[in-house]
Amino acid sequence: MTYTFGAVNRTNRFLAVGRILWGAALALWLARVYFLHPAEQSHRNHETNTYAGRLIEFRDVFAHGHLSPQWCGHFRAGLGSPYFGYYQPGLFYAAALVPWQVPPLRALGVAVAGFAMLGYLGMLGLVGRRFGSLSGWLGATALLASVYAGTEIYVRGDLSEFAAMMTLPAALGALAGWLEAGRLRHAVCLALAGGALIVLHPVVAMLGYGLMGLAIAAWVLTVVKKAGEPRGLPPRASGRRDATGGSWQRRAAGAAAALGAGVGLAAFYWMPVFFELDLVQSGRAFTDFYHYSHHFVDARDLFRPYAREATAIPLSLGFLPVLLAAVNAAVLVARRREATAPQRRLMVFALGASAVLVFLMTPASAPIWAWLPPLQRLQFPWRMLSVVAVLVAAAAGAMLPWRPQRVRAALVALLAAALWGLSWQYTAYELDADARVPDGVEQLATQDFAPDLRDEWLPRGAAANVPTADRRGPISGPGCRVGDFQRGQGFLTCRLRAEGASWVTLPHYDFPVGWQARLGGRPVPLGHDERGLMRVEVPGGTDAVLEVTFSHTPMRRWGLVVSGVTLLAGIALATALARRRADP
Repeated sequence: MTYTFGAVNRTNRFLAVGRILWGAALALWLARVYFLHPAEQSHRNHETNTYAGRLIEFRDVFAHGHLSPQWCGHFRAGLGSPYFGYYQPGLFYAAALVPWQVPPLRALGVAVAGFAMLGYLGMLGLVGRRFGSLSGWLGATALLASVYAGTEIYVRGDLSEFAAMMTLPAALGALAGWLEAGRLRHAVCLALAGGALIVLHPVVAMLGYGLMGLAIAAWVLTVVKKAGEPRGLPPRASGRRDATGGSWQRRAAGAAAALGAGVGLAAFYWMPVFFELDLVQSGRAFTDFYHYSHHFVDARDLFRPYAREATAIPLSLGFLPVLLAAVNAAVLVARRREATAPQRRLMVFALGASAVLVFLMTPASAPIWAWLPPLQRLQFPWRMLSVVAVLVAAAAGAMLPWRPQRVRAALVALLAAALWGLSWQYTAYELDADARVPDGVEQLATQDFAPDLRDEWLPRGAAANVPTADRRGPISGPGCRVGDFQRGQGFLTCRLRAEGASWVTLPHYDFPVGWQARLGGRPVPLGHDERGLMRVEVPGGTDAVLEVTFSHTPMRRWGLVVSGVTLLAGIALATALARRRADP
């Protein structure tokens, strides 16, 4: 008997290792374009090589002591940009963890593979804990082999959205674990995953938070009896209190608090975006072609065969995942008395939420979009596929256990192989001979690098087309001489000599917050000319060094304070709850 038990354990360990290796192979397959070719050559996608350029600048800003980057001094031919004050930094923090000797494209590939593995493990846990390890394996494979996962990397090139998409299963798994078991580690993971979603991609975060809020409400409705007591919870959750989960009210409140903690942890990013958005020209990203009303989807397209050549963005969900989800749903209805409450909840929620999101992608939902302006910030209704793909993958893997187990295992293996085999269509690519990754920040500046297609991150009032001659050095007024001009990451300096009152215009965009100017060590006002370039009034009799430096905007400082306080408070609370739980 002991021998049999040991053999079973060895088999289970072998299968667990096999599932992890399969996930690693899928993750590398998904990110292969970043490793198989010269490190300076990108593949054709909507973002071309802009992610590599952003990472080059992010590394440089970080290296100059700005651990929470905002201003990019080499963008726009050295005129600068408040880009990372607004664009989500999560992916770049992850890629910056890779040794900087590794070329940018390779580092991005490591980050993409890492997030793909996170998505795989998250789905493995979300589905596997409710339907068994084989089902978890199938759902995780369906996620990494999904059409939209391939589209994010090989068509759109939106790596930040991909990373957030891959983080969502971990957030959903942590939420479900907390609501069902009330374990502290699930609440901590939920807070961390919620914060990560925000700094990875605010659009996916907005959808994910809405989804998780809906999940909390649905869970409360399903576990509360008519009299208001919970049903199906552990015994101490139905009246007595414990150190973490407690009654259903405490579980629901704890889930909301964990999500709120995630918002607090990400405050260093979203507070500048929310409170300083009027300082840039962000409205340009939501007009003309980019207005949401031009991007609704015919729901029938989601269930048609994949065809990349037919449209700029392939929107199909893929035949096999949808078929698996439908079959699993039908089997669960037929065997509903055998299914557990967590199994039913996951399937109903995945399919129900998918139906709602698909509806919101169609023209029939236009009145809702017009009524809810925050929805319009999604820019493209079809972006909801980043969440729908996760939900469909979960439903595709939600296969109820059945006998004989070996036949089920063989079928799951066959389906996993088929999903991987089909994914070659979604990850096919061509190298872009015209898109070369810059060698460094100096080449980034000479290439006039500007990753915002609509100039949406230009300072308000700034002109996009500044003559080349005006970008090379300062322009001074009558009687003012400029020498020893230097421009670096977050600073500009030059020596000014003026007999009478004059002025000097610096080849850098002005921004009303974050920048400070000192002339001879004394603060002086920093203004701008009609093109938005920095301008300083020079008093007569000046013979001094002008120093213009950038630190942080006020909202970034406050955001860092809020994030720090949230982190410290969370650690203190988690420690106290852990000790309370450990007390006899």
